[in-house]
Amino acid sequence: MTTGASATDAELRWLKLGAASIWFTTALGVLHPFYRSVGHAFLARLGLPDWLMWATCAAELVLAVLVVALPPRTWLFVAQAGPVVVFTVILAALEPTLLAHPYGVLSKNYPFLALVAATWLLGREGWTSRVTWLLRGGMALIWLTEGIVPKVLFQQPLELAVVEGSGLVPFSPSLFLTLLGVAQAVSGVLAVTLRGWLLQAVLVAQAGALVVLPLLVSWQDPTLWVHPFGPMTKNFPILFGTLMVLHRCRR
Repeated sequence: MTTGASATDAELRWLKLGAASIWFTTALGVLHPFYRSVGHAFLARLGLPDWLMWATCAAELVLAVLVVALPPRTWLFVAQAGPVVVFTVILAALEPTLLAHPYGVLSKNYPFLALVAATWLLGREGWTSRVTWLLRGGMALIWLTEGIVPKVLFQQPLELAVVEGSGLVPFSPSLFLTLLGVAQAVSGVLAVTLRGWLLQAVLVAQAGALVVLPLLVSWQDPTLWVHPFGPMTKNFPILFGTLMVLHRCRR
């Protein structure tokens, strides 16, 4: 295992790849007609032209390259965090129900912002406790928000239909979502309170869920992978961040 500066460099590259993954996948999504149809609908509600969607995706592709190629810089942090915050506020104001979307189209922005901030700080100060807890807390937050809001408090027909259509749940879809939501929220709490092998077990389970759950959901609706709000692709940076927390825990 690498140690010292070399370890930090390798870990920094891993986090940068996690951040760049969302910019890269979102930029390429515009090539799909479903992406453009959804993007057009929201741009029209804001009175904006379609060419802005293409320009934004081109900028995101450039940003993905810069994130991977350059060392963390304050302007690069702002270039990533700024648009995410602005789009989150605009979309939440335009359609507040997106805050409770069952696939986390807005709530998954929170761990992404934590990953970007942790990457920036890691490049400045190394693995301080502040960096560690920012990344660990950011990755745990999504399990609390995703577990409590859409699955326990505001169950929606979309997710209920997916559970029922899967044929894997032999009882009430509503009860299943409630139980799943409670389990997710508990795992979020455990991810910031446990230590040692118990913490590692929780992180492994979360990483597995970040792979399996999107596959099960998108099995019925593959277009979720090319949705402009990234309900599936936003799992990539969360997975990268979770695996980094697991790596640091093992060290």
